[in-house]
Amino acid sequence: MKLTIIPSTGTVNKDSSACLDLDLSSCNIPADIHALQWQDTAGWIEYNSSLVPNQEITELPAWANCCMTKWTEANTPVPPSPPTAEQNKFTAVSKLKTTDWTTIPDVGDPTKSNPYLSNVQDFVTYRNAVRQYAINPVAGNINWPTAPQEVWTTV
Repeated sequence: MKLTIIPSTGTVNKDSSACLDLDLSSCNIPADIHALQWQDTAGWIEYNSSLVPNQEITELPAWANCCMTKWTEANTPVPPSPPTAEQNKFTAVSKLKTTDWTTIPDVGDPTKSNPYLSNVQDFVTYRNAVRQYAINPVAGNINWPTAPQEVWTTV
């Protein structure tokens, strides 16, 4: 792992993925630290004063682990909010619209269409399940039913 920490700018760069302006104030970083550089198993600490030489390290200090936790938190995506009832209603209506054509009587009638949709009942079942959310929308993640595949039969 490659790690660079620059406390004055709130920068933590881990394996070439940088976060800037992190609030590192809770990490108890000593005030005289300019930066920490780390590569796999060893590194060094650079000090603000040019009179203080870099300190070689073979173990990350506790404050550096705290900074890595801040980096991880900043790189953890926030899960999306669950859909609102209105959003779920819109989704249901959209799903119904994509299968509206299956409700045309001729589509499933072998005396009027050749080929005809032979699994119209599968679409009726699917649309009834989806319609419940269009009529009575609820908020939250919905396990939407899967639209059936069209099965066409030739007379």
